[in-house]
Amino acid sequence: MTAFLARKTTIVAFLVVLAAGAGGGYALAASKSKTITVCADKGTGILHLKTRGKCKRGQTRVTWNQQGQQGAQGVQGVAGQPGAPAAAAWAHVLASGAVFAGQGISIQHQGAGSYELTLTAPVCAQQFNAPVVTVDDVPPSGQSAGAFPTAWVAAVNGANQFDVFTGAVVSGSFTATDREFYVVDECS
Repeated sequence: MTAFLARKTTIVAFLVVLAAGAGGGYALAASKSKTITVCADKGTGILHLKTRGKCKRGQTRVTWNQQGQQGAQGVQGVAGQPGAPAAAAWAHVLASGAVFAGQGISIQHQGAGSYELTLTAPVCAQQFNAPVVTVDDVPPSGQSAGAFPTAWVAAVNGANQFDVFTGAVVSGSFTATDREFYVVDECS
């Protein structure tokens, strides 16, 4: 019985070493080649890894790629939501009322700190328009400490004409003065 047990232990150890070697051989074959080759038993269909040599009698050699061909182009996705609109009308206006840069806006200087703004961009016609006006936050020159520039917009007539007022607040009082300003409207 001890001879049988020793023989059984030897066979099990041999099978473990064989399995480990086969796994390492597969890893080696897979890393060096772009294909996998096995021998398939014709009767049972059982696959045997073949790293080299020929298949045995009663087996068929089978080879396939580790990575398949690229698939067909997928279906076009659904269109995304429209992005935020660009400003349809904008301008950098000089203190004189001249438009330094911009589009879709005309300006007329009316007097000290008073400008008439007309939205001329076609997309602005018959739209709800609410232009935004800003001035540089640099303290007005020649004014006391605590003075600050300001600007605002008031509707005139219709939906595309506005008055822009600019000036400085000094010691709590507004003084109309010509100031450079910026205006933008999305016309939506």
